Amino acid sequence: MRNKQKILLWLSKRKEKKIAALLYRFYEPITYLIFGILTTIVNVVVFTLLENLLGQENWYLSNLPAIFSAILFAYLTNRSFVFDSDGNFWVEMYRFFSARIVVSLVFEYGTTYVLFNVLHLDYQLDLHYVKVSLFKIISLVLVLVGNYIASKIFVFRTEQTKNVL
Repeated sequence: MRNKQKILLWLSKRKEKKIAALLYRFYEPITYLIFGILTTIVNVVVFTLLENLLGQENWYLSNLPAIFSAILFAYLTNRSFVFDSDGNFWVEMYRFFSARIVVSLVFEYGTTYVLFNVLHLDYQLDLHYVKVSLFKIISLVLVLVGNYIASKIFVFRTEQTKNVL
């Protein structure tokens, strides 16, 4: 039995509890959001560590390892827990990375370039121990939405989405 199926079976036995029933009913979007937040944390941590080493003006150098780390983490968690895919691992991984790279180029690099280089939005949020660039947070929200759509339609296709395409 796969991870998603195990979790749904466990939740189905606890449907009398409102939270379990809610999680059961909206499992996919909730788990996607949870792992999306964790993926964002991976991205921000790697980016911020490198940004502190390389400087904010070199954001484009800090972004590449951050994006790659986040994509790898996201693929493994989305495949196992969100979409519960049993498709060809390498084919899906190729499609996942391809879709994520396109979304990252458009939303992460594109948005970051416009916000930082064109609009000069260089404000940093002071999160007590670390400062995080506001343009990074805005771009990651757009990336989260774009990635869900790409994963649902292009990567982890079900019979239902195959028929639509």
